[in-house]
Amino acid sequence: MKFYIISPPKINKNFNHQNFDRITDIIKVNFFQFRPKYSSMLNKLKFVERHYNKIREICKRKKIKMIINDDFEIAERFKFDGIHLGQGDKNCQDAKMKFGENFIVGVSCSDSLILYDKAKNQKADYVAFGPLFKTFSKIKKRTINIESLFVSLKKLRLPFTLIGGINHSNFMQLLKYKPLNIAMINSFWNYEKGPIESALLFNKILKENKNDEN
Repeated sequence: MKFYIISPPKINKNFNHQNFDRITDIIKVNFFQFRPKYSSMLNKLKFVERHYNKIREICKRKKIKMIINDDFEIAERFKFDGIHLGQGDKNCQDAKMKFGENFIVGVSCSDSLILYDKAKNQKADYVAFGPLFKTFSKIKKRTINIESLFVSLKKLRLPFTLIGGINHSNFMQLLKYKPLNIAMINSFWNYEKGPIESALLFNKILKENKNDEN
């Protein structure tokens, strides 16, 4: 299991390339996603532009896939490895047609195997299930019952990411589901001791768990 790091939705004093570089030295990261949540496209573009070059450089050096959330327009203006789509966005087929078969497309499926099948049939590269726990990023969205999905998760052919309210105190209970990644926003950028200390704590917990198994 590796980490899928998502940017804060707006400017955050802890989100910068220096912290991102250090975090990705400490823990294993598969994906980084730009997720600007401004009402205007101009402000979304400004947010990405402000961080893009330095983050891109780090991602290339460390072989981390850089993803944009939702926006085809932003994907056209910058070079990304892929896009992540929610259910209200354009679909996987649209993205593959526009950006090419090798462009990574991830799809949010909540807890729906019907949505999973749709994503798989449209050749999505991965899916995401969540939110698993209460989260400030999805205040109005109900949490899913991961246990009810457990049997099905073992049969899925597409790699899957778990997301939503994941933190230091609950992430270890997700290992049994064998996700490709666990995705987080607030547990890094809004952690009270800072994102580097957050990454160090995740790493410490993982190491302690390995030692317990041995």
